[in-house]
Amino acid sequence: MTAQRPFFGMSKLDDGRAAASTLSFVALLTLAACVDEAGPGAAPASSPGDRDGAATSADLAAAAEGARTAIESYVEAVSAMDLDSAGSFYSDARDFQWIEEGAVRYGSAEESRESLAGLGAMASATRLTLSDLAVTALGSGAAVATCHFAQEIDVEGGRGFTFSGAMTIVLRRERGRWLFVSGHTSSVRPRPDEAADSARGARS
Repeated sequence: MTAQRPFFGMSKLDDGRAAASTLSFVALLTLAACVDEAGPGAAPASSPGDRDGAATSADLAAAAEGARTAIESYVEAVSAMDLDSAGSFYSDARDFQWIEEGAVRYGSAEESRESLAGLGAMASATRLTLSDLAVTALGSGAAVATCHFAQEIDVEGGRGFTFSGAMTIVLRRERGRWLFVSGHTSSVRPRPDEAADSARGARS
């Protein structure tokens, strides 16, 4: 049976592999930074979010705190199995996407909410924790967060499982709420050169 990873719109379970992509991270930063640069005539395909003019130091501090609070509230909702509340943190904007294992796994908030619904259908409980959470405001209405995550899932009448890795999230303030617009998750795996060295060592 193939299960879906429910956390932040993750896809099929494996052994937890794939290193974070620097290129993807830069692309996410660029996406979020566009919020401050876009004018009133921004293309509808990229939701402009809330605009408050030029951001001051106080604005940036408030934005970082607001984004952090949104992430923490999401984690609390997932851990409490309040999946409707958790799903409300995904932006319905058409530029929403979630990247995993080098590919866009979810291209809409609705697809990510379906993944959360999959969690509710198969799990009796879940424990989601974040560590090393760092949030940086890119403007008064955009922020990027990085952290490590770990999620334990209990399955009624079956064997539970755990997975973990690194994550990047881009958040945008829309209609007064901080929402997830894009993200990237990865798990640790050997670099190609390390894997080659390991294989050579095993043969010697």
